[in-house]
Amino acid sequence: MQLTSGWLIGALIVLAVVVTGLTVWLLPRASGPGPGPVLARSGLLAACQVALVLALAAGLNGYFLFYVTWGDLLGTAGEGPGKVREGGPGAAAGRPLPRTISPLGATSGLRSSERDGQLDEVTIRGLRTGLRAKAFVYLPPQYFQRQFERRRFPVTLVLAGYPGDPRGMIKRQGLLKDASTGIRTGRLQPTIYVITRSMVAPPRDTECTDVPGGPQAESFFSQDVPEAITDTYRVAADSRGWGVMGQSTGGYCAAKLAMRHSDRFAAGASLGGYLRAIQDGSTGDLYGGSKQVRDDNDLIWRLEHRPPPPVSLLLAQTEQGPEFDQAQRFVKLAKAPLRVSTLFPRNGGHNLRTFQRLTPELLRWMSGRLTTG
Repeated sequence: MQLTSGWLIGALIVLAVVVTGLTVWLLPRASGPGPGPVLARSGLLAACQVALVLALAAGLNGYFLFYVTWGDLLGTAGEGPGKVREGGPGAAAGRPLPRTISPLGATSGLRSSERDGQLDEVTIRGLRTGLRAKAFVYLPPQYFQRQFERRRFPVTLVLAGYPGDPRGMIKRQGLLKDASTGIRTGRLQPTIYVITRSMVAPPRDTECTDVPGGPQAESFFSQDVPEAITDTYRVAADSRGWGVMGQSTGGYCAAKLAMRHSDRFAAGASLGGYLRAIQDGSTGDLYGGSKQVRDDNDLIWRLEHRPPPPVSLLLAQTEQGPEFDQAQRFVKLAKAPLRVSTLFPRNGGHNLRTFQRLTPELLRWMSGRLTTG
């Protein structure tokens, strides 16, 4: 039974109700002085609190999809940090990914491939890094239409925040509906969207960093993922047709990948993302104790000390957002050939409702910056 199963959430809610009822019923019977009654009352109250917290946590997790499997929660999912794998005869280079049509497509309104597009589900295994990630690949309806059978399509890599799951962006945030509606109405050019999570070594938050002696997350997203998608789909052949966007941690990743890999991505869009290199309990030591490695992953430091890259960036952050000051600082430091656009609405927080409201504008901005020839 998965963590997001309705049966599990329902069972925990029933358990909380039963335990709360038993607590109310048994507390009067455990009254009186002495260590025995005190321990009994303490145990009843503790059991009641634990049951309520478990039910609440399961309900919130089921809605926001922070952790989808037990492996995600316990840190046993994936292949760990992985090791560099050498290529050679018989290696996976050039081999298309196995793919299946995702049932999430139908729930998002995709009924016909030629009319609405198609949502594939794939598992990307990094030839270089040994990392892997499940991803959803949206193919626009033009991909299946005869008049476009030789066309290559631009690609936008979409990264969920930490520890978010791409299913949350599709089911709760409406990303797929926004993209398919925009393409159908002509507001967006036909684009392939690769939607995945930024957490590739769960439960660790790697911040899309090549960790010294650890997970090579930056190489995974900048090299392994584009090569796997290129081997599988008709996509743009060079960086002019590739963009990356994300929210929160995924937004930081998007800006960093675009800035540090302008040979792969022409544009990056950050929604509610920070711009400083962080390190905390969820990340562990990302930089091998090196100030230089940390500085190289700090996007504001890079603008102050490195030549600006020839890419386009969009910073989307509400004026009430926690990282608005960083975004303002970044804009002041930016100079050509770096091109920075901003989306700074006055109201809104770092939450799903704000992300839903701003996502269509991010998609439109990104669509206007990618070309395939």
